[in-house]
Order: sequence, then structure tokens, then C-alpha cells
Amino acid sequence: MLKRVFKKPTGLSLVGATFLAIFESVNSSGFSDDIAVRFGLANRITCSSPDVCTGSIPEGKEKIMVPDGATFEIWGNLEIGILDYVIVASLAYTLVSLWAHRPIENQFGVKKTRKLIAIKSIRSIRIGVLAFFVALLSMANKTGKFANISNSIGVTKHETGSLGRHDGSWGFEAFEWGLLDFAELSLLFSFSLYCVWKGLEVDKAILNPIPDNRNFIERIWGGIREAEREQRTDIEAGAVKANDSFTKLVQMLGAATSLNVAASSLDEGDVKVAFNKWKNLTHRKGKQNQDWKGLSESLEQAGNFPDEEE
Repeated sequence: MLKRVFKKPTGLSLVGATFLAIFESVNSSGFSDDIAVRFGLANRITCSSPDVCTGSIPEGKEKIMVPDGATFEIWGNLEIGILDYVIVASLAYTLVSLWAHRPIENQFGVKKTRKLIAIKSIRSIRIGVLAFFVALLSMANKTGKFANISNSIGVTKHETGSLGRHDGSWGFEAFEWGLLDFAELSLLFSFSLYCVWKGLEVDKAILNPIPDNRNFIERIWGGIREAEREQRTDIEAGAVKANDSFTKLVQMLGAATSLNVAASSLDEGDVKVAFNKWKNLTHRKGKQNQDWKGLSESLEQAGNFPDEEE
């Protein structure tokens, strides 16, 4: 499911994420102004007189922020701002994408298991996620977060309350929680959970596995068909299953060849070679014993078709 929701990061996006991570660690630590001054990219503001000032970094400002106010000042106090939230969200998305598309086929001791939860409708999941974000935005607006953001970036001053259309114009107004507000949020979160639930399904075949009553040859052909289906979504995993099935087929044919060699040796009077070949096939510690058992059972069941219930 995560592979379909989060796209696999490209080389360029990984380079960008690395740059953002380094920038965020330096910027949030308060070293951006020191680096800018050291490399001559900017200077601190110095005033020879009240009207004559040079430099671009105000006193006490240590961090690059989103431009504040009409002056587009990018230097701010050492505190969490909008730029930090955006960078962290981008890095979190990249980390989840890397985890979802991680290569696990060649890891030691890792056994790939079937997934219990499957996607039934990606559209329903997307609608559920969108409804969840709308609910979060509505809650943030009701708690005055939008007013605080508007004040911090200089669009408004000392505004409180929720953003909405009041008296024919958009603006902020004092807000008090009411019954309809709780009902609105409950409805949005419930609708989000409902859409996600409708978009997922539980693979009941994993909970109640059907016993495999196929013989050796039928399992080989079944493995080849499974490999063909697997290659439509994961070429490497399908190739591994195909190689495993063909290996079992070659081993079974090797057992049949050993039987022919034993028969030919016995016909030529070479009892020792015939006995050794036959012992290799039939003895429980023989190298081809398991392959011979599979071949024998498959030949014994050949032509026996189960009765179908009417």
C-alpha cells in the first residue's frame, strides 16, 4: 500500500533531501548567520549614525526564516517557524518513501511474508486522507492557528479567532466552541476513517489457508504460473520463483535419468552400478530420494481426477 501512496524517490530528490537536512540542522542550530558572515555572503547591521546603517543581518537574529512583513526580512529569532515545518514534512515524506521502496530481497535472514491488509480502492483511501487533512485544517482554524500564522508573517496584526466570511467579507472573528463545531469535526474524522476502511480489505485467505494437496509436478507448474503473475509487479521476485520452479523440475528429471541409467546398467549386467543408482533414489539418505518421491507420487496420481461436486 505504501508503495502506491508514496512514490519512489529519484536521485535528484534524494540530493535535494540531503541538502534540506543539512540546511535544517545548521539553520535550526543558529549557525546560518555565522556562516553567512564568515564567507562574506552577508554582514551584520552596523550604524555609524541613527540614519546611516550598513549590513543585512539585524542584531540578535540568527536564523533564516520565511520573509516577514513588507520588508521581506529573512533573518529571524531562533525559534520554530513555517519553514521548519515545511522542511521536516518534506524529509518525513522522503523517509517514508525510502522505507516503502527499500530492497529486502538480498538481506540476510529476512523472509518476505505475505501482507494481511490489501488495497481494495486507492480512490477511497485518497478521499479519506483528504478528509482527514480538511478536518485538521478546520481544527487548526477553530483553535486560532491561522490567525497566529497571519500575524507572524505580517499579513495582519494582533488578530485572533477563526478565519471565515463575516458580514460579507473575509476576516478573523472571535470564536467559541459550540455543539455544531464538535459535530462538524466528528463527521469529518468519521468520514475519513470510513473511506480508509472501505479502501482496505483483509486477505482472509491468509487467515484461513487452503491446504496444498497438489503433487510434485503440479506444484512446479503452479510455481511457474505464480512467477509469471509476480513479474507483473516485481520482476526480481518473479525471477526468483521461476528459477526455483525450474530447479525443482531439473532435479526431478535428474531422478528420472538416474532410473534409466540403473535400468540400462542392469540390462547390461552391471549390477553394482544399477544397485548404487537405485539406492541413491530409494534410500531415505540418498541424494535424489526427495526428487524420486515427488516423481513417483506424480506418476502414480497421473490421470486421477477428483470428482467434482454437482
